[in-house]
Amino acid sequence: MKISKKIELNYNISLGKMSKWLTGLTEGFALALKCILCEKVSFPPQKICTCGSYKNSWIKLSGVAEIVTITSGLDGNYGLVKFEGASTLTVVKLNNFKGTETFGKILKSSSQNPSIIITPTEVK
Repeated sequence: MKISKKIELNYNISLGKMSKWLTGLTEGFALALKCILCEKVSFPPQKICTCGSYKNSWIKLSGVAEIVTITSGLDGNYGLVKFEGASTLTVVKLNNFKGTETFGKILKSSSQNPSIIITPTEVK
């Protein structure tokens, strides 16, 4: 004999320290973590710096990124970029890029699906 029952689970997951970063993405600005010890600026933020330090502080970046490389896929165009003021590279979704642009500026994203999206910008 088999008994079929539907089970539904709802989770509330706290993102802790990273909540501030995700809120920034939904509002259209770039927040990074700056290591107090070595001064490396990570975007996306890393709670523990590559130097091993846990001590860091939030800083707001300009939101402008230089495009290092671009790739296209079935679900859109993506780029490896370096945001002004950041020490690290990150992958972003490219919005309305034609392929010749070299800089982009961060856009607001959905609060249901925070993501790093940039649109072309003329100025660095």
